[in-house]
Amino acid sequence: MRQAQIRTRCECQAELVATLNEQRLVLEAAALHPNDGTSEKAPAHTIHPENARFDVAWLCPYCGRNTLRSFYADALAYREVAAPTT
Repeated sequence: MRQAQIRTRCECQAELVATLNEQRLVLEAAALHPNDGTSEKAPAHTIHPENARFDVAWLCPYCGRNTLRSFYADALAYREVAAPTT
């Protein structure tokens, strides 16, 4: 299974992170606190992942903002990871 990771900053300076699959759908997302680096889950989803330029929206758990950022599909770097076992 191939995944890509994207990162950006919220206006409150928390680092927003999301892991995407090859269809550019969010598998998991988190926010890292700007001062101590602690991690909190941050709900996120992609908007028009089929487009070459797509958007990802996060809900920042630290400030409550909805943060929208654009990314380019060609700029994603995928890596191979083991498929989850259940």
